Amino acid sequence: MAEAQNGPGQSRLNAFNLLRLLGALAVIVEHSWVLTGHGTPLTPDSGIGVGGIGVGVFFLISGYLISTSWLSDPSVRRYTLRRALRIYPAYALVVVATALLLGPLVSTLPAASYFAGSGAWSYIARGLLIQPVSYALPGVFQGLPYPDAVNGSLWTIWVEVLCYVGVAVMGLLGLLRRRTVLVGLVLLALAAASVIHLTGYSGPLIPLVVSAYAAQPVAFFALGMLIRELRWVPPLWLTVPVVLAWWLLWGTPVANLGAIAAVTCLTFLIAFRAPTWLHRPTGSYDLSYGTYLLAFPAQQVLVQYGLRAPALVLLATVGIVLPLAALSWRLVERPALRLRQRKPAPVPVAVAVPEAS
Repeated sequence: MAEAQNGPGQSRLNAFNLLRLLGALAVIVEHSWVLTGHGTPLTPDSGIGVGGIGVGVFFLISGYLISTSWLSDPSVRRYTLRRALRIYPAYALVVVATALLLGPLVSTLPAASYFAGSGAWSYIARGLLIQPVSYALPGVFQGLPYPDAVNGSLWTIWVEVLCYVGVAVMGLLGLLRRRTVLVGLVLLALAAASVIHLTGYSGPLIPLVVSAYAAQPVAFFALGMLIRELRWVPPLWLTVPVVLAWWLLWGTPVANLGAIAAVTCLTFLIAFRAPTWLHRPTGSYDLSYGTYLLAFPAQQVLVQYGLRAPALVLLATVGIVLPLAALSWRLVERPALRLRQRKPAPVPVAVAVPEAS
């Protein structure tokens, strides 16, 4: 979800764009099965869903890049502006367009009734505030296998914002380069994610702030920050046995830890060791964020109009959403990014030149 930054000892030589797009597509895969009533395509014994893998990839890369962004320019004002311009314009447009355009078209209510109540306006107001986001619109997607959910993907945006705030706080306190602090944060986040995985707890992780579902993304984000500080690229000889160990741990109480380790190693192995021709699969267009924001409502529309085969929903969603994501990048995201304030260039120090005698 964030702009590409430098890799270890390299200048933009990474496959983060590819990985973010694959992450968004993984979420589409998960939802294609869940929204059609077929359950998750990856057995719960694995400790993570396909969508969880996609979200994990997003947060790993985000932890790496956002902490890099702060360290390269530790200005609260410019950092906040960069973060806001990257995630908010496209997000706000999707929220408003969903309520004002899509909602009345697919609602079971007449347009007059749809807009007469407070539901649509509450959806917009809460959505624009990001937290607490609303997921239901009047008469929209009722009676579906996954009913009354307009855009279930939006819950991660608030978690992302909290991670941004955490990076700024740690940066101001001088903790982003403290490896012991970062290791402690990773261990705490992994412990929280494991307890939630083992107990099935689904209540608040922090009351009135964030739910238990945030624990695993936060753990991925913390791992991304730690790997940035360690400047570590997982070698192939380690990644293969880690992935194999995850498979052997399926069905055990620590399957989620195996999953987190495997996803982390695979993500950064691909990021820094993939062939150069894979680095930017969509050229100058970054389609991942738009794809992530738009896919869920598109899938629900397909299901509402009778498409119930998961594979067909998957293919149709990709065919619909990628062009829309390209428009989002071209017309909304990229123009917004051009408004960012750059770090001022250093002023050359004047050197006194002795007068000729």
